[in-house]
Amino acid sequence: MDHGVSLSVSGGVATILLDRPVRRNALGLETWLALTQLVEAADGDPAIDAIVLRGAGGTFGAGNDISEFGALHGDPTAAMTFARAMADAMRAVEMATKPVIVAIEGCCYGASVALALAGDLRFAADDAMFAITPAKLGALYLQSDLHRLVAAVGAGQARRMIYTAEPVDATRALAIGLVDEVVPVDGFEAALARLTGIIRRGSPFTLRRSKVMLREVGHGTPLETEASLGEFVVATQGDDFREGIEAFLNKRQPRFR
Repeated sequence: MDHGVSLSVSGGVATILLDRPVRRNALGLETWLALTQLVEAADGDPAIDAIVLRGAGGTFGAGNDISEFGALHGDPTAAMTFARAMADAMRAVEMATKPVIVAIEGCCYGASVALALAGDLRFAADDAMFAITPAKLGALYLQSDLHRLVAAVGAGQARRMIYTAEPVDATRALAIGLVDEVVPVDGFEAALARLTGIIRRGSPFTLRRSKVMLREVGHGTPLETEASLGEFVVATQGDDFREGIEAFLNKRQPRFR
């Protein structure tokens, strides 16, 4: 069965492609289920250093596949199944131990914005457009989606996007913190390759542990505990630390394992 999402690997980078261009990569139940499996597979592969999540056909995604929503009305069990599939996929993206770069071109609407917010870095082309549209459908974002949205743009901008459902262009998205970088669409592929290359040169230990710690900071973890101080100590005893120091002192690139 074609779930509308695929996984490919090249040079230590896994690309997870939302691939339903005829429907602008709309997310159906089977797509959400398959996405969880592919993210977990990529995260568990020791040959992969980073994950890129993107859409086919020059667009990231139009949100949920509304053609499937009619079946949810009057069927709470089906609606719960869909909600859990969405939540599980976005949690898989958020909890992946490896950096997840969300590459966004064209439209990024509805649930596709929520999916992008689950990644670590949102890297957008200057033709990207964003809109949070549940108010047009009488639907709701999940609580976890709202948490990520507020963490990214603040409560005021989150309210504006949800209440108005108005599109936001890439320039505005960068200004409010919805995306982390915007590049010209004609240089998008080269800039994305450069970013993933830089990330791959870093210490895998540092990237993975920092990702966990940053997530805890986002959830309001206190400044320091004995356990958090211990993380620093653990780092100094590892092979990556030894290699990084030796490389710095010898003025060469580190060769992390």
